[in-house]
Amino acid sequence: MDTISTIVFATLFLPPLVAVAVVQMLRQRPRQTGHVKTPPEPTAIPVVGHLHILLKKPLHRTLADIAARHGDVFCLRFGASRALVVSSAAAAKLCLGELDTAFADRPRLPSGKILSYDWSTMGHANYGPFWRQVRRTTTTEILSAERLHYFADVHVQQARAMARRLCCVAALRSGGRALVDIKARVSEMLFNVLLDMICTRSSRGDEQDETGEVSEEARNFMAMAEETIELTLTAWDFLPAQVRWLDVDGVGRRLQRLQANRTRFLQRMVEEHRETVNKGAQVARNTMVRALLELQKEDPKACTDKLIHSMCISALEAGTLGTEYTIEWAMTLLLNCPRVMKKARDEIDECDGTPKRLLEAADVPRLPYLRCIILETLRLYPVVPLLVPRESSADCTVCGFHIPKGTMLLVNTFVVHRDPRAWDDPETFLPERFEDGRNNQAGKMTMSFGMGRRRCPAENLGMQLASLALGTMIQCFDWERVGTELVDMSEGSGLTMSKKVPLKAICQPRASMVDLLSVL
Repeated sequence: MDTISTIVFATLFLPPLVAVAVVQMLRQRPRQTGHVKTPPEPTAIPVVGHLHILLKKPLHRTLADIAARHGDVFCLRFGASRALVVSSAAAAKLCLGELDTAFADRPRLPSGKILSYDWSTMGHANYGPFWRQVRRTTTTEILSAERLHYFADVHVQQARAMARRLCCVAALRSGGRALVDIKARVSEMLFNVLLDMICTRSSRGDEQDETGEVSEEARNFMAMAEETIELTLTAWDFLPAQVRWLDVDGVGRRLQRLQANRTRFLQRMVEEHRETVNKGAQVARNTMVRALLELQKEDPKACTDKLIHSMCISALEAGTLGTEYTIEWAMTLLLNCPRVMKKARDEIDECDGTPKRLLEAADVPRLPYLRCIILETLRLYPVVPLLVPRESSADCTVCGFHIPKGTMLLVNTFVVHRDPRAWDDPETFLPERFEDGRNNQAGKMTMSFGMGRRRCPAENLGMQLASLALGTMIQCFDWERVGTELVDMSEGSGLTMSKKVPLKAICQPRASMVDLLSVL
């Protein structure tokens, strides 16, 4: 705004908007009878409460600092909304275990309504019959053990395709060494895997293999996925409707534009698959879209196009972003700790003679140290450090504090995973802490994928994809940092644990792998 516009806005609109906000806050304030103990909270700003805290990035570290001053359980007020923040394993397990049903709903945020097709995605829907139906369908059609085995060859093929592209890039450079954007390469691989599982159509970039360029479709989708994260749980979500309508910062317009782009992408993907089936062409795979279209024929009202879109976008975004961040952080940690990289490669090379062949999906269970690396990466850099927010559907008591119905729950797994009361040397990257099932048997790592009814159902798929991608990169290439300094470990500002600076590293194909990669 220019100066005159700002003065006009402040004079004409601000007083009534503040009044509206106060009225809404008073209406939503819980009615209490008798003396109840409420969680502590930091000093709040009149009317807006702690809304300014959402502007301090990364949010999980901001909340960690507040927990250090106010305790493992404290409360925040975002305008007229309340949020409970828990930062200890005991409190988290209470909320997500014993009180799982009470905290099984999702907060009805305006951004969520737009991006989830009116809360119809599995991740946004409230706990109930509809959520159970969507979760059951998703688990059966894409995430079951049988489906994981059914698509294992697709996972392997795309991991090898990524390695082949890297090998081509290195061959074009002097000395056979190439600077690689790890994030872009891994994102494309995961995007292709999920596309093949959902609709049997990899990204249209195969013709670019020889030059090693990342496909435009994969880049565009990842840009949409990252903007989705950027526009989720912002201060805009907690403004009164009258203020949101003004859309001074353009967040509402961005959300609508983003959702339109996502819908066009999904419609094109589903229609291509539908046309293929209608023409009588043989579909090689029993994909997620194929199964959903068959359900739609049986009961069009129960399986609408909107439901198909919501299920597909959930699978694509969660499957690509979550696993990509884990692999990128794992590679960063390995580059900064060559000892662990060598130990992982030795394990892979000793696995049934893999120096003479490339890694297979069947090898993953026989690589316990590789699994330890991924678990330790998830401990230090959980994909969703605050988990996906929940909301209480009834009054309850947490650690002696009264929590009213409609309170948003934020679980700071970043703090839980680095708690010195639970972990020895918690800030150190030490995969050995999970060897022989240590620590993981105690259930400490369950926080990475959530707990209870809303625990992430894609855990096995994510672990397999991360293992195959990371294992293939370790097996096929020698990796070096760019320069002599350690790789920057700074975190990004979103609700997911991305790197602030995307990882780039130098790769050179191992001599024993060149011939194997060339025949793919």
